[in-house]
Amino acid sequence: MSVKINDLVEPFRDQVAQLLAKCEARGIRMVPTETLRTPWQQAIYWRQSRSIVEIRAAVEQLRAEGASFLAEVIEAVGPRNGDEVTRALPGNSWHQWGEAIDCFWEVDGKAEWSTVKKVNGLNGYTVYAEEAAKLGLDAGLKWSSFKDAPHVQMRSVANPKSSGLTWAQIDATMRARFSTGGALLQSSVALDAATASPEPLRLSYVSPYGWRVFETTDVPSVVFRAKMAIDADGAPKAYHRNNAIALDNLSNAGRPGYWPALVTDANGVPREQDERDPAPGYFVSRTTLTYESKDEERPEAYVDATQVPYFVLPGRHYKSFSNSTPIRIGDVGVAYNLKTKKVSYAIFADIGPVDKIGEGSIALANALGINGNPKSGGVEDRQVLYLVFQGSGRGSAMTLAELNATVKPLFERWGGVARMEAYGGI
Repeated sequence: MSVKINDLVEPFRDQVAQLLAKCEARGIRMVPTETLRTPWQQAIYWRQSRSIVEIRAAVEQLRAEGASFLAEVIEAVGPRNGDEVTRALPGNSWHQWGEAIDCFWEVDGKAEWSTVKKVNGLNGYTVYAEEAAKLGLDAGLKWSSFKDAPHVQMRSVANPKSSGLTWAQIDATMRARFSTGGALLQSSVALDAATASPEPLRLSYVSPYGWRVFETTDVPSVVFRAKMAIDADGAPKAYHRNNAIALDNLSNAGRPGYWPALVTDANGVPREQDERDPAPGYFVSRTTLTYESKDEERPEAYVDATQVPYFVLPGRHYKSFSNSTPIRIGDVGVAYNLKTKKVSYAIFADIGPVDKIGEGSIALANALGINGNPKSGGVEDRQVLYLVFQGSGRGSAMTLAELNATVKPLFERWGGVARMEAYGGI
């Protein structure tokens, strides 16, 4: 799938640019999540809420009506589970024709999906639909059934079939557009429309919570733009019974019976450091990533947030960020502050809550010119770009010298700060 407005057809491309500008003028920021969508991605969305009986019937119908390419697409993506996203078969959505766009309403740097919530008296999707109508576009919020608030399309006719095209004609167009040398592009069931754009960046993951992750197609890496919350985990003075003398509040380490940020004994009781440790009386704070051959009962086994620039990724979700090589704990990358223009190498050292993205260590925040106080620092706007090179780590923590030596050539080969700046609008 693509998020590039340039992948839309004319004159829809210009109309979309006007639509987003008109929304912005009314204080509403709408962020594109999909423009051109491949038949494979459409098939995934369609199959995930369909029974095997429905799927077989659709495949048989398409073949009977001369649409063998689209029938093979449906079969190629395999079994899918999930909520209903679309009722359109592959090829029968205007997304495959470059004539539709989906956007979310951004509020305070986060995706807002409510069609009734108002900010300053306005609901983003209502404004989006109103401005679309003024431009002669068709907004999904206005549909009588199966309302689709993020969706806007160029034509008022529901889909290509309704416009008078036969399945054989739709199939021929899709085959010409999305096949190479007559062979199906099925190396991935979530193919991006790379054939439509030379830009080596594609949307690879949209979370249930609204944030998006992009994947570069020339170098194995993922990029996302987010806020920065501050993580103290791994620091010897991260947590104490007395919050006043600790770097962070104990409530951020967990709760009785569940202390994910602390080392505990067999009974689940947090371990306090003794005279052999750097901060006697403080709890031993842990990170997911550890140093090899270190005693995991002691602070030196963990990545110190005050000394090492590291980033945190959301549990479960980070493994889905890439369509190719998965991200692993210990992989390395770069963080770039779009406002201060400061850059820092970093390592993936901790796994955080599944619903949040955009968190870094005290040392990473300080390196980027951000207040690194876990209790009062960080930034809430999406001013930080995060870059992760998949498969770049060794599965264990590194010294700062090792981290720098590992990241420097990867970042330079990737394109460095100039390329990071180019992705500031994602």
